[in-house]
Amino acid sequence: MIAINRITAFILIFLFFLSFSAAANTQHYEVDLIVVGSDPEGIAAAVAGARQGLETVLICSKDRVGGLFTRGGLNTLDMNYGPDNELLTRGIFQEFFEKIEGSSFDVTTAEDVFLELLQNAEVSLILDSREIKPLLEPSANRIISDYRVLGISYTHEEEQYEVTAPSIIDATPDAEIAYAAGADFSLGMEDFGGPSHGMGATLIFGVEGMDWEEATRAIRNTRRPNTGYDNRSIWGFWPEMQEYEPRDPAISFRGLNIGRQNDDSVLINAMYIFNFDHLCPEERVQAIERGRKELDTLIPFLQKNIPGFDRASLSFVADELYIRETRHLQGIYRLTIDDLLEHRDFWDKIALGSYPVDIQDMSLQARGFVLGDPEIYSIPFRCLVPERLDGILVASRSASYDSLPHGSARVVPVGMNVGEAAGVASALRQDFGDVPWQELARESQFVVMLQRELLEQGAYLPYFIVPYTLQDHWAYTEISLIRSLGLIAAGYDNNYRLEERPSPAALQNLFNNGLRRYYPDKDFSYFYTRASTPVTLRDAAQMFLAPLNIRTEKPLEKARELGLIPTSLPPEAVKEGTLDRATLFFLLGQYLPALQNVL
Repeated sequence: MIAINRITAFILIFLFFLSFSAAANTQHYEVDLIVVGSDPEGIAAAVAGARQGLETVLICSKDRVGGLFTRGGLNTLDMNYGPDNELLTRGIFQEFFEKIEGSSFDVTTAEDVFLELLQNAEVSLILDSREIKPLLEPSANRIISDYRVLGISYTHEEEQYEVTAPSIIDATPDAEIAYAAGADFSLGMEDFGGPSHGMGATLIFGVEGMDWEEATRAIRNTRRPNTGYDNRSIWGFWPEMQEYEPRDPAISFRGLNIGRQNDDSVLINAMYIFNFDHLCPEERVQAIERGRKELDTLIPFLQKNIPGFDRASLSFVADELYIRETRHLQGIYRLTIDDLLEHRDFWDKIALGSYPVDIQDMSLQARGFVLGDPEIYSIPFRCLVPERLDGILVASRSASYDSLPHGSARVVPVGMNVGEAAGVASALRQDFGDVPWQELARESQFVVMLQRELLEQGAYLPYFIVPYTLQDHWAYTEISLIRSLGLIAAGYDNNYRLEERPSPAALQNLFNNGLRRYYPDKDFSYFYTRASTPVTLRDAAQMFLAPLNIRTEKPLEKARELGLIPTSLPPEAVKEGTLDRATLFFLLGQYLPALQNVL
């Protein structure tokens, strides 16, 4: 027993000295601002902080700056213009935009501009880092937050480092630092009962030898809707691409989005890859390999079927996937779809947007849609602040946005404005001492100072009141509820088609999807209807009773007795005959919350 204890003691002493030696070899330093992530949002954050006089370090696991653009091959900007066609995303984004070729650009130019911005601002850039993790301590104010992020530990060139700073900005696309530190997130579209994987990922690839003139001539001659071209972009060929049969059953294609590069090669954004964990590095690598294999059959198809591609050959495959959606932070405020489509002007706004709410394909069965097209909306500073974690701001597509508004707010121009605001806020925080972000974000004096400084740096933050679609409609409250479940797609023209008469199949699908998304934790069966064509009020009542297993000859009377349908409908609603969509949305919007009372 004594011998065993001595051996155990020796092991413990050895492990102690080993850990002490590792700690002694760790290099420690302090700066004013740490930014993690060198995608465009992180670059804007670092440059903004450095321009405010902060000693700033930008740490990244990647081998080059620009992320989505340079490693992902995305070379098209989703621009945001206001009601008077004014550019909404200014400041550092506008500086960047004016130095590249336009909304479709050469990715090498973008990388050069990013490096120039970082160098001129004297940001310390550390690429190819590994094991990037947060350094934490218990919060001094446990009422507001549980922990505080003090800094970052990382490995670079086989050396271990710990860097601390008063402010840390997580600009990684997946909010990796905030997540590791314990911030709360939702995944994908689970916030409204949708799939947790969210939108599909894309592998961008490039070809050389394409005949640009022939391709643009084909687009011009067909004159199909939602197609077009300019001197650097072509978008179209949807019908042709639907003839392609992917060899991988979990890959699909939409129309081609083609971006011209300075060497006359083109980059193509068209491939969706499904059925993998977007947050797993190993599965991301496997998904890229699946996409590469698909190109073996796709390229010959393009050569044979798409005008201008007969002599084209593969020249480029992106190093990383274009992943649109993973985590959504639970911040002290969460941007909603009503905020976008009702054109909310927040008191603490730090960025503006207007891009359509573009929900890309979620699976082979769940196709994408445009939920609506806002004229202008604002993003509050509170969306950057985690709910129970201090010392860090999240300035990436994983900021505190519900998944539906994320379809617009995720775009890079908006993200760069958000990153710039985070950098400026980090500098202003020094004037307020060691006040938690959760308090500062609600402090009007701080927010006014932040907005004033952003304006001086070239931001655009006007006050606005802009009417929105259906603002005075009699059923708008119920329509907005159904819309928040992702069940109404108004498209680019914000047309809800309220006067149309739904078919029995439309009623059936709307009803079942509404149940599943409003009550994601309940196991509802799929309910069928024998409704007339078109649908009547009695048909709707009969379906509303189905989850309760109630069958009666007087469904409307029973549904009213249970409070599932109002006893009196608004004057504008259809009371007899066939229902229009407005009345159906009104009824379903009343029914879903009322059902809770009788389940």
